[in-house]
Amino acid sequence: LNRLTVRNAGKLSVGGVHYTIWCDDDGKIIDDGTLFRLAEDEYRICCQERHLPWLLDSAVGFDVEVAEVTEEIAALSLQGPCTAAVLQAAGFDVSGLKPFRMASFPFDGGTLTISRTGFTGDLGYELWTTPSHALALWDHLFEAGRLFGIRPIGSNALNTARIEAGFIITNLDFVPSHQAVREDRVRSPFEMGLEWLIDWDKGHFTGRRALIAERDGGTSKWALVGLDIEGNVSAQGSLLYHDKKHEAGFITAAAWSPTLKRNIALAQVERRYKTVENLWVEIYALRELQYVKLMLPVKLAERPFFFPDRRRATPPGRF
Repeated sequence: LNRLTVRNAGKLSVGGVHYTIWCDDDGKIIDDGTLFRLAEDEYRICCQERHLPWLLDSAVGFDVEVAEVTEEIAALSLQGPCTAAVLQAAGFDVSGLKPFRMASFPFDGGTLTISRTGFTGDLGYELWTTPSHALALWDHLFEAGRLFGIRPIGSNALNTARIEAGFIITNLDFVPSHQAVREDRVRSPFEMGLEWLIDWDKGHFTGRRALIAERDGGTSKWALVGLDIEGNVSAQGSLLYHDKKHEAGFITAAAWSPTLKRNIALAQVERRYKTVENLWVEIYALRELQYVKLMLPVKLAERPFFFPDRRRATPPGRF
């Protein structure tokens, strides 16, 4: 744990959850994920990429055991405005469960752990059990949620929801430092808007010296920003320009938001363009078998783009 760049991890109480990042010695991001404190001396990290070798290397010299438990866990993400009502109908009272907290319930002869977490901008929960109980849980939830319109979704819908929330994804919005081939592709927490996660008072952690030098020297080159784009054509993968002349950055994630009725995007821009006006995006749109270049104005926008009250309210109520 002391080798992780995580805000107040040592103060994380049992049953608590933290969003976390970890960096290499140069202060560049390896990955981000969710840290669960299951017991006084037991933690679980949930992230997109596999980092067991790095974690084992980082554990050298510490009194800690690191194990891969992916195959022992079945996880299901239940997201949306009716999720608390669905869980209530399924017999799991989560009305008092606060954001980034967990609770356990008996289910199907085993245990179901529910955390108030998720990868969308809406109310949501993540459910954790064993593979032997997974199918029973799926059927139970779909029966309980039938009148609420419950349905499975794919990665495209999830990607839209996470963009609305302003969340980033490994290998889409940033490249893990140990996977990057080009040195200029890696990013620090300052360059991804994640510096708020760093606990400077916790003592030594991997990358601390490099991050202090970047903080004090103001050497960050990039910044992550949210954008509003004119029209409804996705700007995924497009380049950004200042005054239509000078390349300023690039779009990492973009979508037309059906919830907000806005064309939104996440982008990395050179830090000098972080607060300027007169930014434009160059989009190549397919129009009847022919690509047409569109140069559209963009506006800087606050993230998250979508943040309803029910996402934080306890109890969340019915919306």
